[in-house]
Amino acid sequence: MKKNVSHVLIYFLILLIFPSDWSYALEAEPIQDKEEIITEETAGSSEHTELSSESADPDLDEHSEESSENLPVDKVENKEINDKNLEEFPSDDVELDQTKISRAAVQAEDGFWLVDSATTLTEYLKDSQKLKFRLTNDLNLGTSAFQLKSGMIIDGAGYTITYNKAGTAAQGFYTNQADAVIEIRNTQFGNPDGSGAVGYYGIVTGSATNVTLIYDSISYYSNNGQMIYNPNGSVIMRGNNTIDQKGTSTYSQEWAEINYVEIENGQTTIEHSSNQTSAFIWSTGTASGNPHANTSQIVVRENAKLDIKTNSNMTYGTLAPSYIVEKNAVFNLDKVTLATGGTRNQFFYSSQTQPVNFSFQENAKVNFILPLPINLNTSKGGMAIGKDAEVSIDVASGAIFTTGSSSSFAVTMDHSKKVAFSSTSAGTLGLNGASGVKNLGFTSDYLQKVETFTTNTATSPTHEILKQASDLSVQGANFTNLASSPDPFDTQEIAALKGAQKIVFSAFVDVADQLKLTTANETATSVTLKGTSFNNGSPASKVKFYLFTSIEDLNQPDKAKHILSLDSFDDQQNTMLESAYQVTATMLNPNTNYWAQMVVINQAGQSQFSESVLVTTKPQLESLEANVTTTSAVIEGVLSSDTGYWTDYSSGEESGVGGQAAYYGGNYQQVQVEYSTDKEFAAEDTNVQLADLSGDKNQLFRTKLKGLKAEVTYYVRVRVIGLSGEEVILALDPLTQFTTIAEIINVEVPIEMNFQTRNKDLGTAQQGQITSPNYAVVNKGNTPTKITLTNLTKENADASQLQLLSDLSGTEGTEELALKLLVEANQISTHFLTSQLASQPQTIGELNPNEHQSLRLEGKYFNPDSTASFPQYKLTFKVEKNEE
Repeated sequence: MKKNVSHVLIYFLILLIFPSDWSYALEAEPIQDKEEIITEETAGSSEHTELSSESADPDLDEHSEESSENLPVDKVENKEINDKNLEEFPSDDVELDQTKISRAAVQAEDGFWLVDSATTLTEYLKDSQKLKFRLTNDLNLGTSAFQLKSGMIIDGAGYTITYNKAGTAAQGFYTNQADAVIEIRNTQFGNPDGSGAVGYYGIVTGSATNVTLIYDSISYYSNNGQMIYNPNGSVIMRGNNTIDQKGTSTYSQEWAEINYVEIENGQTTIEHSSNQTSAFIWSTGTASGNPHANTSQIVVRENAKLDIKTNSNMTYGTLAPSYIVEKNAVFNLDKVTLATGGTRNQFFYSSQTQPVNFSFQENAKVNFILPLPINLNTSKGGMAIGKDAEVSIDVASGAIFTTGSSSSFAVTMDHSKKVAFSSTSAGTLGLNGASGVKNLGFTSDYLQKVETFTTNTATSPTHEILKQASDLSVQGANFTNLASSPDPFDTQEIAALKGAQKIVFSAFVDVADQLKLTTANETATSVTLKGTSFNNGSPASKVKFYLFTSIEDLNQPDKAKHILSLDSFDDQQNTMLESAYQVTATMLNPNTNYWAQMVVINQAGQSQFSESVLVTTKPQLESLEANVTTTSAVIEGVLSSDTGYWTDYSSGEESGVGGQAAYYGGNYQQVQVEYSTDKEFAAEDTNVQLADLSGDKNQLFRTKLKGLKAEVTYYVRVRVIGLSGEEVILALDPLTQFTTIAEIINVEVPIEMNFQTRNKDLGTAQQGQITSPNYAVVNKGNTPTKITLTNLTKENADASQLQLLSDLSGTEGTEELALKLLVEANQISTHFLTSQLASQPQTIGELNPNEHQSLRLEGKYFNPDSTASFPQYKLTFKVEKNEE
């Protein structure tokens, strides 16, 4: 009964402790007293610092497979501890303590088993189904052993794991399972003061082939340890990782013994320094089951970042090294800040014979700061730098590379953004190879700028060379063009490369400059605009031409009258260097000043506006007419003015409103009419006469051509001077022509003209006044005719008795008559009609063909009370061709 009560109480306590988590389990073993549990946990968490040397198994020491004759002295001495202290890996049924423990196993909702101590973890590891663990406390592994299986994930949940492996592989975490994949995340290993992570067999010892260790968002601090030991496997870094591995103690070794390091994502920062070893990575794996066997690789995946500071060579051994930085990834390597000198300052500890490959891919960013050159020896391989990549390699002493005479290592740049090599050696690169073999080359579809610096400390280049592509053979400080080089360097440029301690290759993309604009083929309504530019490494994506009608509007697109955009370059010369463009502007206004400008847009942006160029459209003949007689012609015409159109861009270039009527045309300055009987206007048959100008802008002109020959055909055109001050010849199509006609003079005059006084006027102020009807004179001929009165004679006795006066000052009651002739109701002369017309003819006017005039008689008879009188006179009209 008491036993039953005991169980009920324990169940109740568990509910209180875990009120919301129903994923716990109860072990079937008997329940211990509280005091026993506490004692066991204390024993399980105590740290054992004594090294064991009694159960070492040399067959399990991975270093026994590597011949010691090729290792550095310090490496052999340090690793001798392995042969003495490597313990046999315990099997799965080995217990940390023989005391049986019965406790609750707790599982979180996401399937992770919760670990509060090393003891709990030991219990969990006995169950092959438990693979996912999460810490709920800091975990001290001490010198105990914890064998991990493939698929296991340890989530530190921000807690710290400490351990002391010393020189024993089978302590702390380890696995001897081939092809195992083990992940540890969100964990700190060791303490920030460098304690708590002791031993050169790594956080997880990978003793089998093709073990993959995944570290995700971890921190590692050690001044007496090595982080990674997985000689026939690989490590993958995820998330943000901080590694501070520095010290001078026995176990302060390489950062990793491994073939393959991958920075999958996030940022991994490593500071590594040791005087117990000479390398950052030691790659020895040759097992056939290892996909990375015989290599030593660092791969920084797309968008990931790796920062390394080390005082050591990058690798021991001679396995083929490769350094791959994928798209948008970053790799910073600093071997100077922590440098301790000597042979550690080299890039490789051993002389390289296998290919060495650097692959810096699209948009990668790589920065190497090195104390000594990358010592390639006789290795093949190369450094391939991809599109838009930025690479900087700075060597404090010597060239960038040291190579043997048989090396075929090559540096190639394919559309790279910027690649800088800086050293203290003339020629900088230090490449070597057979004469005429390409080991330095670059290609680009934009301009590459090659800057050479005589010294590596110079801030300004001594030479700036612009190339698009080149293939070179480099032997030490000697540079030669390959015969097939698409853009070879000249002698002076080769000399600049040879003498440089620093060479910078950069994608030279800048806004276009050196813009020049000219005009051609000006007409009254169009002009051809021709522009050139230097595009500084990037072809134009768009070229814009602007036309303004005021010099004050320049550089202001919203005030342009015309904008022509060129974004198709099929028929243009559009390159990354010198380019030429041509467009034709239409719908312009005749006789107008336009100021033209252009801009060029390329990958780097928009250029400044070009200098303006003035262009004046030509005058335009709108109409030309001839009113012809037999020997003269009146020429009238109209010149085009404000007949063009423009677009209103005041609301922006993309919102232009077209079809606006022009208002800005200029005045015409002179018009001369040319007429000739020769259609070709031969000089000897051509006459010129100045025309009169009128209208708002002098666009109307008129002149009369005289002295023409009857029945002859004439051709007419005009010479016009407009705004430009240049004289141009304008003609209609077909050419204006007219034919003079045969001269016909036919004027109709009245046969008789009656005048009289009226009886009703007697006794009034109007008595004696003469009245008459209106009579018409009509020109029915085809030539302008002048009509003149030449004589007046008395034809009867009544007429003879009257005295004709030349004014109205006659004497009342006398036979006197004052008679005058009115033309169109106007007196034609101050003289009255008298017999003096014979000596003083009176012109009554000029009548053009079909023109008529009205004649009427007026005056006074001074004796109206006398007997009626009927005088008759004969008036002589003279009709003649008007020669004026």
